[in-house]
Amino acid sequence: SFSVMAQKTISGVVKAAQSGEPLPGVAVKEKGTNNATVTNFDGKFDLQVASENPVLVFSSMGMKTKEVPAGNSDFLVVNMDMDETQLEEVVVTALGVSKEKRSLGYAVTNLGGEDIKKTGEQNVIQSLAAKAPGVQVIGSGGTPGASSRILIRGASTITGENQPLIVIDGVPIDNTTYQSSPRDYPFNENLQGVNNSNRAIDINPDDIESVTVLKGPAAAALYGQRAGNGAIIYTTKRGKLGKKGLGVKVSSSVEISQVNKMPDLHTTYAAGDWDANGNPQFVGPADPGPDGIGLTDDDIAFGTPLSWGPRISSDPSLQSYDNIDEFFRNGVAYNNSVEVTGGSDRSSFRLSVADLRQSGIVPNSEFNRTSVRLTADTKLSEKVKVGATANFINSDQLAPQNGSNLAGIMLGLTRTPPSYDLSDYYNAQGFQKTYYVVYDNPYYTAYENPFESNVNRIMGNAYLSWIISDEWDFTYR
Repeated sequence: SFSVMAQKTISGVVKAAQSGEPLPGVAVKEKGTNNATVTNFDGKFDLQVASENPVLVFSSMGMKTKEVPAGNSDFLVVNMDMDETQLEEVVVTALGVSKEKRSLGYAVTNLGGEDIKKTGEQNVIQSLAAKAPGVQVIGSGGTPGASSRILIRGASTITGENQPLIVIDGVPIDNTTYQSSPRDYPFNENLQGVNNSNRAIDINPDDIESVTVLKGPAAAALYGQRAGNGAIIYTTKRGKLGKKGLGVKVSSSVEISQVNKMPDLHTTYAAGDWDANGNPQFVGPADPGPDGIGLTDDDIAFGTPLSWGPRISSDPSLQSYDNIDEFFRNGVAYNNSVEVTGGSDRSSFRLSVADLRQSGIVPNSEFNRTSVRLTADTKLSEKVKVGATANFINSDQLAPQNGSNLAGIMLGLTRTPPSYDLSDYYNAQGFQKTYYVVYDNPYYTAYENPFESNVNRIMGNAYLSWIISDEWDFTYR
Protein backbone atom coordinates (compact mmCIF):
# COMPACT_ATOMS: atom_id res chain seq x y z
CA SER A 1 0.00 0.00 0.00
CA PHE A 2 1.12 3.60 -0.44
CA SER A 3 -0.18 7.10 0.17
CA VAL A 4 0.04 10.27 -1.88
CA MET A 5 0.33 13.66 -0.03
CA ALA A 6 -0.83 16.66 -1.99
CA GLN A 7 1.59 19.62 -2.07
CA LYS A 8 0.62 23.26 -2.40
CA THR A 9 2.53 26.51 -2.76
CA ILE A 10 2.24 29.35 -0.23
CA SER A 11 3.37 32.79 -1.31
CA GLY A 12 3.76 35.95 0.69
CA VAL A 13 5.76 39.01 1.64
CA VAL A 14 7.78 39.72 4.81
CA LYS A 15 8.05 43.28 6.17
CA ALA A 16 9.63 45.06 9.14
CA ALA A 17 6.91 45.80 11.68
CA GLN A 18 8.45 49.13 12.68
CA SER A 19 9.00 50.64 9.23
CA GLY A 20 6.83 48.53 6.91
CA GLU A 21 9.79 48.06 4.58
CA PRO A 22 10.25 44.65 2.87
CA LEU A 23 12.88 42.35 4.37
CA PRO A 24 15.16 40.48 1.94
CA GLY A 25 17.08 37.36 2.95
CA VAL A 26 14.57 36.09 5.54
CA ALA A 27 14.68 32.31 5.97
CA VAL A 28 11.22 30.71 5.54
CA LYS A 29 10.85 27.10 6.66
CA GLU A 30 7.96 24.70 7.05
CA LYS A 31 8.07 23.57 10.67
CA GLY A 32 8.94 19.88 11.11
CA THR A 33 10.23 19.47 7.54
CA ASN A 34 13.22 20.38 5.41
CA ASN A 35 11.16 22.57 3.07
CA ALA A 36 12.72 26.03 3.13
CA THR A 37 13.39 29.13 1.04
CA VAL A 38 14.45 32.76 1.48
CA THR A 39 12.77 36.05 0.59
CA ASN A 40 13.99 37.99 -2.43
CA PHE A 41 15.00 41.67 -2.54
CA ASP A 42 11.34 42.69 -2.37
CA GLY A 43 10.70 40.51 0.69
CA LYS A 44 8.61 38.02 -1.34
CA PHE A 45 8.76 34.24 -1.12
CA ASP A 46 7.19 31.07 -2.59
CA LEU A 47 7.34 27.81 -0.62
CA GLN A 48 5.96 24.37 -1.41
CA VAL A 49 4.51 22.77 1.73
CA ALA A 50 3.57 19.17 2.41
CA SER A 51 1.36 19.48 5.52
CA GLU A 52 -2.37 20.00 5.40
CA ASN A 53 -2.16 22.77 8.05
CA PRO A 54 1.44 23.97 7.78
CA VAL A 55 3.22 26.28 10.24
CA LEU A 56 5.86 28.53 8.68
CA VAL A 57 8.90 29.69 10.67
CA PHE A 58 10.48 33.05 9.70
CA SER A 59 14.00 33.94 10.94
CA SER A 60 16.51 36.66 10.10
CA MET A 61 19.52 38.39 11.67
CA GLY A 62 18.38 41.22 13.90
CA MET A 63 14.73 40.13 13.89
CA LYS A 64 12.70 38.00 16.28
CA THR A 65 11.92 34.52 14.97
CA LYS A 66 8.23 34.22 14.17
CA GLU A 67 5.94 31.19 13.64
CA VAL A 68 2.82 31.70 11.52
CA PRO A 69 0.09 29.04 11.03
CA ALA A 70 -0.78 29.16 7.34
CA GLY A 71 -4.05 27.21 7.57
CA ASN A 72 -5.81 27.25 4.23
CA SER A 73 -4.21 30.54 3.14
CA ASP A 74 -2.23 30.71 -0.08
CA PHE A 75 -0.82 34.19 0.55
CA LEU A 76 0.64 35.61 3.78
CA VAL A 77 1.74 39.08 4.88
CA VAL A 78 4.18 38.66 7.78
CA ASN A 79 5.46 41.54 9.96
CA MET A 80 8.67 40.83 11.91
CA ASP A 81 9.82 42.72 15.00
CA MET A 82 13.41 43.75 15.73
CA ASP A 83 15.34 41.65 18.24
CA GLU A 84 17.24 44.06 20.50
CA THR A 85 19.55 41.29 21.75
CA GLN A 86 20.71 40.43 18.24
CA LEU A 87 21.14 44.09 17.33
CA GLU A 88 24.06 44.26 19.74
CA GLU A 89 26.06 42.51 17.00
CA VAL A 90 25.23 45.29 14.52
CA VAL A 91 27.54 48.31 14.72
CA VAL A 92 27.49 51.77 13.17
CA THR A 93 30.73 52.28 11.25
CA ALA A 94 30.63 55.56 9.34
CA LEU A 95 28.06 58.05 8.10
CA GLY A 96 25.33 56.09 9.87
CA VAL A 97 26.04 52.85 8.00
CA SER A 98 25.16 49.74 10.04
CA LYS A 99 27.04 46.49 9.50
CA GLU A 100 27.26 43.13 11.21
CA LYS A 101 30.18 43.16 13.60
CA ARG A 102 31.45 39.77 12.50
CA SER A 103 31.59 40.88 8.86
CA LEU A 104 34.11 43.65 9.54
CA GLY A 105 37.78 43.10 8.85
CA TYR A 106 39.07 45.40 11.57
CA ALA A 107 38.89 45.83 15.36
CA VAL A 108 35.75 47.48 16.68
CA THR A 109 34.08 47.73 20.08
CA ASN A 110 30.37 48.39 20.46
CA LEU A 111 28.63 49.58 23.64
CA GLY A 112 24.95 50.12 24.31
CA GLY A 113 23.46 53.24 25.83
CA GLU A 114 22.72 51.37 29.07
CA ASP A 115 26.44 50.59 29.44
CA ILE A 116 27.15 54.32 29.32
CA LYS A 117 24.36 55.23 31.72
CA LYS A 118 25.31 52.63 34.33
CA THR A 119 28.71 54.23 34.85
CA GLY A 120 27.08 57.24 36.50
CA GLU A 121 29.57 59.56 34.80
CA GLN A 122 28.30 62.96 33.70
CA ASN A 123 30.89 63.15 30.90
CA VAL A 124 30.27 60.75 28.00
CA ILE A 125 34.03 60.54 27.43
CA GLN A 126 34.76 59.54 31.01
CA SER A 127 32.02 56.90 30.84
CA LEU A 128 34.16 54.88 28.38
CA ALA A 129 36.81 54.21 31.03
CA ALA A 130 37.39 50.45 31.50
CA LYS A 131 34.65 49.69 28.96
CA ALA A 132 36.65 48.99 25.81
CA PRO A 133 40.03 47.27 25.29
CA GLY A 134 42.84 49.53 24.15
CA VAL A 135 40.96 52.68 25.18
CA GLN A 136 42.57 54.89 27.82
CA VAL A 137 40.52 57.66 29.44
CA ILE A 138 42.36 60.24 31.53
CA GLY A 139 40.37 62.43 33.91
CA SER A 140 42.52 65.50 34.41
CA GLY A 141 40.99 66.86 37.61
CA GLY A 142 38.73 66.11 40.51
CA THR A 143 36.45 69.10 40.08
CA PRO A 144 32.98 69.01 38.45
CA GLY A 145 33.14 69.56 34.71
CA ALA A 146 36.88 68.89 34.47
CA SER A 147 38.05 67.75 31.05
CA SER A 148 38.81 64.16 30.07
CA ARG A 149 41.28 63.01 27.43
CA ILE A 150 40.90 59.75 25.56
CA LEU A 151 43.53 57.73 23.72
CA ILE A 152 43.09 54.60 21.58
CA ARG A 153 46.08 52.27 21.59
CA GLY A 154 48.28 54.95 23.13
CA ALA A 155 49.81 58.09 21.68
CA SER A 156 50.47 57.98 17.94
CA THR A 157 52.27 61.31 17.45
CA ILE A 158 55.17 62.99 19.26
CA THR A 159 53.60 66.41 18.89
CA GLY A 160 50.04 67.51 18.29
CA GLU A 161 46.70 66.04 19.32
CA ASN A 162 46.49 62.29 19.97
CA GLN A 163 42.78 62.09 20.70
CA PRO A 164 40.43 60.21 18.36
CA LEU A 165 37.76 61.86 16.27
CA ILE A 166 34.43 62.19 18.11
CA VAL A 167 31.34 61.84 15.88
CA ILE A 168 27.75 62.25 17.07
CA ASP A 169 25.06 61.34 14.51
CA GLY A 170 27.51 62.07 11.72
CA VAL A 171 28.61 65.43 13.14
CA PRO A 172 32.24 65.78 14.36
CA ILE A 173 32.70 67.19 17.87
CA ASP A 174 35.92 68.92 18.91
CA ASN A 175 37.17 67.40 22.18
CA THR A 176 40.58 69.08 22.24
CA THR A 177 42.30 69.42 25.62
CA TYR A 178 45.66 71.03 26.24
CA GLN A 179 48.47 68.84 27.51
CA SER A 180 50.62 69.72 30.50
CA SER A 181 54.33 69.16 30.82
CA PRO A 182 55.02 65.83 32.57
CA ARG A 183 57.15 67.55 35.21
CA ASP A 184 56.66 70.40 37.63
CA TYR A 185 57.84 73.01 35.15
CA PRO A 186 57.16 76.46 36.63
CA PHE A 187 56.90 78.23 33.27
CA ASN A 188 54.29 75.85 31.83
CA GLU A 189 51.11 77.90 31.72
CA ASN A 190 48.98 74.77 31.41
CA LEU A 191 49.82 73.92 35.01
CA GLN A 192 48.32 77.22 36.09
CA GLY A 193 44.76 78.45 36.09
CA VAL A 194 41.67 76.29 35.86
CA ASN A 195 40.75 72.93 34.34
CA ASN A 196 38.23 73.91 31.67
CA SER A 197 35.60 71.48 30.41
CA ASN A 198 36.05 69.64 27.14
CA ARG A 199 33.04 70.20 24.93
CA ALA A 200 32.00 66.57 24.69
CA ILE A 201 30.65 67.10 28.21
CA ASP A 202 27.74 68.97 26.59
CA ILE A 203 26.25 65.64 25.48
CA ASN A 204 23.60 64.21 27.75
CA PRO A 205 24.46 60.51 28.45
CA ASP A 206 20.73 59.65 28.56
CA ASP A 207 20.49 60.56 24.84
CA ILE A 208 23.05 57.95 23.75
CA GLU A 209 21.71 54.85 21.97
CA SER A 210 25.05 53.18 21.21
CA VAL A 211 28.79 53.83 20.96
CA THR A 212 31.16 52.32 18.40
CA VAL A 213 34.95 52.58 18.87
CA LEU A 214 36.95 52.24 15.65
CA LYS A 215 40.63 51.49 16.14
CA GLY A 216 43.64 51.80 13.92
CA PRO A 217 43.82 52.62 10.20
CA ALA A 218 40.22 51.54 9.60
CA ALA A 219 38.97 54.76 11.18
CA ALA A 220 41.14 56.86 8.87
CA ALA A 221 39.90 54.88 5.87
CA LEU A 222 36.32 55.73 6.81
CA TYR A 223 36.72 59.32 8.02
CA GLY A 224 40.02 60.56 6.62
CA GLN A 225 43.06 62.11 8.26
CA ARG A 226 41.16 63.52 11.25
CA ALA A 227 40.48 59.95 12.40
CA GLY A 228 44.13 58.91 12.22
CA ASN A 229 44.04 58.32 15.99
CA GLY A 230 40.80 56.34 15.79
CA ALA A 231 37.16 57.35 15.96
CA ILE A 232 34.42 57.14 18.55
CA ILE A 233 30.95 57.20 17.00
CA TYR A 234 27.95 58.04 19.15
CA THR A 235 24.46 57.27 17.88
CA THR A 236 21.65 59.02 19.73
CA LYS A 237 18.15 57.82 20.49
CA ARG A 238 15.28 58.60 18.12
CA GLY A 239 11.61 57.80 17.91
CA LYS A 240 10.61 54.54 16.20
CA LEU A 241 8.82 54.70 12.86
CA GLY A 242 5.73 52.50 12.85
CA LYS A 243 5.48 52.46 16.64
CA LYS A 244 2.17 54.19 17.27
CA GLY A 245 1.20 56.03 20.41
CA LEU A 246 2.89 58.21 23.00
CA GLY A 247 5.47 57.14 25.57
CA VAL A 248 6.88 58.98 28.58
CA LYS A 249 9.98 57.96 30.52
CA VAL A 250 11.21 59.69 33.68
CA SER A 251 14.55 58.87 35.27
CA SER A 252 16.39 60.28 38.27
CA SER A 253 19.72 59.48 39.88
CA VAL A 254 21.85 60.70 42.78
CA GLU A 255 25.61 60.28 42.92
CA ILE A 256 27.77 60.92 46.01
CA SER A 257 31.53 61.30 45.60
CA GLN A 258 34.27 61.64 48.17
CA VAL A 259 38.05 61.70 48.36
CA ASN A 260 39.36 58.17 47.99
CA LYS A 261 42.27 58.50 50.41
CA MET A 262 44.16 61.18 52.31
CA PRO A 263 47.94 61.41 52.72
CA ASP A 264 49.33 60.39 56.10
CA LEU A 265 50.52 63.56 57.84
CA HIS A 266 52.20 64.05 61.16
CA THR A 267 50.47 66.08 63.87
CA THR A 268 53.42 66.35 66.23
CA TYR A 269 55.56 69.37 65.35
CA ALA A 270 54.60 73.00 64.87
CA ALA A 271 55.65 75.41 62.14
CA GLY A 272 59.25 76.52 62.59
CA ASP A 273 62.91 75.89 62.00
CA TRP A 274 66.06 75.40 64.02
CA ASP A 275 67.67 78.41 65.61
CA ALA A 276 71.39 79.19 65.46
CA ASN A 277 72.07 76.73 68.25
CA GLY A 278 70.21 73.86 66.55
CA ASN A 279 67.14 74.07 68.75
CA PRO A 280 63.59 73.95 67.27
CA GLN A 281 62.08 77.44 67.08
CA PHE A 282 58.43 78.27 66.41
CA VAL A 283 57.86 80.64 63.49
CA GLY A 284 54.24 81.73 63.17
CA PRO A 285 52.42 84.30 61.06
CA ALA A 286 52.39 86.77 63.95
CA ASP A 287 56.19 86.90 64.19
CA PRO A 288 58.18 89.82 62.76
CA GLY A 289 59.00 89.66 59.08
CA PRO A 290 62.48 89.70 57.59
CA ASP A 291 62.76 93.47 58.11
CA GLY A 292 62.21 93.06 61.83
CA ILE A 293 58.93 95.00 61.85
CA GLY A 294 56.00 93.37 63.62
CA LEU A 295 53.05 92.38 61.43
CA THR A 296 49.65 93.97 61.78
CA ASP A 297 46.36 92.19 61.13
CA ASP A 298 46.17 93.29 57.49
CA ASP A 299 49.68 92.11 56.59
CA ILE A 300 50.45 88.93 54.70
CA ALA A 301 52.15 86.37 56.95
CA PHE A 302 55.90 85.90 56.71
CA GLY A 303 55.64 82.48 58.34
CA THR A 304 57.31 79.30 57.14
CA PRO A 305 56.11 76.16 55.36
CA LEU A 306 58.53 74.08 57.46
CA SER A 307 57.27 72.02 60.37
CA TRP A 308 60.54 71.65 62.24
CA GLY A 309 59.37 73.66 65.23
CA PRO A 310 58.77 72.46 68.79
CA ARG A 311 56.36 69.73 69.75
CA ILE A 312 52.80 71.03 69.63
CA SER A 313 52.04 69.29 72.90
CA SER A 314 54.83 71.23 74.63
CA ASP A 315 53.12 74.62 74.15
CA PRO A 316 49.56 75.19 75.51
CA SER A 317 49.02 77.93 72.91
CA LEU A 318 49.52 75.53 70.01
CA GLN A 319 46.97 73.13 68.54
CA SER A 320 47.04 70.44 65.84
CA TYR A 321 44.70 70.83 62.83
CA ASP A 322 43.85 68.27 60.13
CA ASN A 323 43.53 70.85 57.36
CA ILE A 324 43.30 68.45 54.40
CA ASP A 325 40.57 66.28 55.86
CA GLU A 326 38.53 69.31 56.95
CA PHE A 327 38.89 71.06 53.60
CA PHE A 328 37.32 68.48 51.27
CA ARG A 329 33.56 67.86 51.13
CA ASN A 330 31.28 65.12 49.88
CA GLY A 331 30.23 65.91 46.31
CA VAL A 332 26.64 65.31 45.23
CA ALA A 333 25.21 65.11 41.71
CA TYR A 334 21.48 65.12 40.94
CA ASN A 335 20.52 64.08 37.42
CA ASN A 336 16.87 64.21 36.31
CA SER A 337 15.51 63.62 32.82
CA VAL A 338 12.18 63.32 31.03
CA GLU A 339 11.78 61.64 27.65
CA VAL A 340 8.68 61.80 25.45
CA THR A 341 8.42 59.66 22.31
CA GLY A 342 5.64 59.34 19.78
CA GLY A 343 5.05 57.95 16.35
CA SER A 344 2.76 56.80 13.61
CA ASP A 345 3.09 54.75 10.44
CA ARG A 346 5.04 57.51 8.70
CA SER A 347 6.44 59.82 11.40
CA SER A 348 8.12 59.72 14.78
CA PHE A 349 9.65 62.12 17.29
CA ARG A 350 11.58 62.13 20.55
CA LEU A 351 11.86 65.02 23.00
CA SER A 352 14.19 64.85 25.99
CA VAL A 353 14.84 67.37 28.76
CA ALA A 354 17.66 66.66 31.20
CA ASP A 355 19.00 68.66 34.14
CA LEU A 356 22.26 68.01 36.03
CA ARG A 357 23.25 69.73 39.30
CA GLN A 358 26.67 68.64 40.54
CA SER A 359 28.72 69.93 43.48
CA GLY A 360 32.33 68.84 43.92
CA ILE A 361 34.61 67.68 46.68
CA VAL A 362 36.30 71.10 46.63
CA PRO A 363 34.24 73.77 48.42
CA ASN A 364 32.31 76.13 46.12
CA SER A 365 32.92 74.01 42.99
CA GLU A 366 30.04 72.93 40.80
CA PHE A 367 28.93 72.01 37.30
CA ASN A 368 25.37 72.38 36.03
CA ARG A 369 23.97 71.34 32.67
CA THR A 370 20.51 71.66 31.11
CA SER A 371 19.88 69.91 27.80
CA VAL A 372 16.81 70.02 25.53
CA ARG A 373 16.91 67.72 22.51
CA LEU A 374 14.28 67.15 19.80
CA THR A 375 14.50 64.62 16.96
CA ALA A 376 11.92 64.00 14.24
CA ASP A 377 11.76 61.58 11.30
CA THR A 378 9.20 61.32 8.48
CA LYS A 379 8.76 58.90 5.58
CA LEU A 380 7.77 60.89 2.50
CA SER A 381 7.39 57.63 0.58
CA GLU A 382 8.48 54.01 0.79
CA LYS A 383 11.94 55.02 -0.40
CA VAL A 384 12.43 58.60 0.83
CA LYS A 385 12.86 59.62 4.46
CA VAL A 386 13.80 62.96 6.05
CA GLY A 387 14.65 63.91 9.60
CA ALA A 388 16.26 66.52 11.80
CA THR A 389 17.74 66.99 15.28
CA ALA A 390 18.04 70.15 17.36
CA ASN A 391 19.87 70.21 20.70
CA PHE A 392 20.21 73.21 23.04
CA ILE A 393 22.63 72.95 25.96
CA ASN A 394 23.37 75.40 28.73
CA SER A 395 26.29 74.50 30.97
CA ASP A 396 27.92 76.55 33.71
CA GLN A 397 30.97 75.74 35.78
CA LEU A 398 32.39 77.13 39.02
CA ALA A 399 35.96 75.83 39.32
CA PRO A 400 38.92 76.53 41.61
CA GLN A 401 42.49 77.36 40.64
CA ASN A 402 44.52 74.17 40.36
CA GLY A 403 47.83 72.66 39.33
CA SER A 404 51.33 73.89 40.14
CA ASN A 405 49.92 77.25 41.02
CA LEU A 406 50.68 79.52 43.97
CA ALA A 407 47.03 80.61 43.86
CA GLY A 408 45.83 77.02 43.54
CA ILE A 409 44.27 74.62 46.01
CA MET A 410 46.86 71.92 46.54
CA LEU A 411 50.12 73.79 47.15
CA GLY A 412 48.75 75.87 49.99
CA LEU A 413 46.74 72.98 51.40
CA THR A 414 49.32 70.19 51.44
CA ARG A 415 52.29 72.31 52.61
CA THR A 416 50.56 73.81 55.62
CA PRO A 417 52.17 72.88 58.97
CA PRO A 418 49.69 71.19 61.34
CA SER A 419 49.85 74.04 63.85
CA TYR A 420 48.04 76.47 61.51
CA ASP A 421 44.24 76.59 61.00
CA LEU A 422 43.51 77.29 57.32
CA SER A 423 39.75 77.58 57.85
CA ASP A 424 40.29 80.96 59.57
CA TYR A 425 41.07 82.71 56.29
CA TYR A 426 39.58 86.23 56.70
CA ASN A 427 41.20 89.10 58.54
CA ALA A 428 39.44 92.20 59.81
CA GLN A 429 40.09 94.07 56.55
CA GLY A 430 38.50 91.33 54.42
CA PHE A 431 41.76 90.06 52.97
CA GLN A 432 43.03 86.52 53.15
CA LYS A 433 45.02 85.12 56.05
CA THR A 434 47.68 82.60 55.10
CA TYR A 435 50.50 80.91 56.93
CA TYR A 436 53.17 81.73 54.35
CA VAL A 437 53.57 84.75 52.13
CA VAL A 438 53.84 82.99 48.74
CA TYR A 439 50.85 80.61 49.05
CA ASP A 440 47.22 81.66 48.86
CA ASN A 441 44.88 80.23 51.47
CA PRO A 442 42.93 77.41 49.71
CA TYR A 443 39.65 78.54 51.30
CA TYR A 444 40.18 82.05 49.98
CA THR A 445 41.00 80.58 46.55
CA ALA A 446 37.83 78.49 46.52
CA TYR A 447 35.39 81.13 47.76
CA GLU A 448 36.93 84.43 46.60
CA ASN A 449 38.90 83.54 43.46
CA PRO A 450 36.85 80.96 41.52
CA PHE A 451 36.62 80.67 37.75
CA GLU A 452 33.13 80.98 36.30
CA SER A 453 32.03 79.91 32.83
CA ASN A 454 28.65 79.84 31.14
CA VAL A 455 28.19 78.21 27.74
CA ASN A 456 25.07 78.27 25.57
CA ARG A 457 25.34 75.88 22.66
CA ILE A 458 23.09 74.72 19.82
CA MET A 459 23.90 71.56 17.88
CA GLY A 460 21.85 69.80 15.26
CA ASN A 461 21.64 68.21 11.86
CA ALA A 462 19.16 67.37 9.12
CA TYR A 463 19.23 64.51 6.63
CA LEU A 464 17.57 63.15 3.51
CA SER A 465 17.69 59.40 2.80
CA TRP A 466 16.68 57.95 -0.56
CA ILE A 467 16.68 54.22 -1.42
CA ILE A 468 17.50 54.34 -5.10
CA SER A 469 17.49 50.57 -5.68
CA ASP A 470 18.25 47.32 -3.91
CA GLU A 471 21.97 47.99 -4.35
CA TRP A 472 22.13 51.76 -3.92
CA ASP A 473 20.94 54.34 -1.43
CA PHE A 474 21.74 58.01 -1.05
CA THR A 475 22.03 60.03 2.19
CA TYR A 476 22.63 63.76 2.50
CA ARG A 477 23.31 65.46 5.85
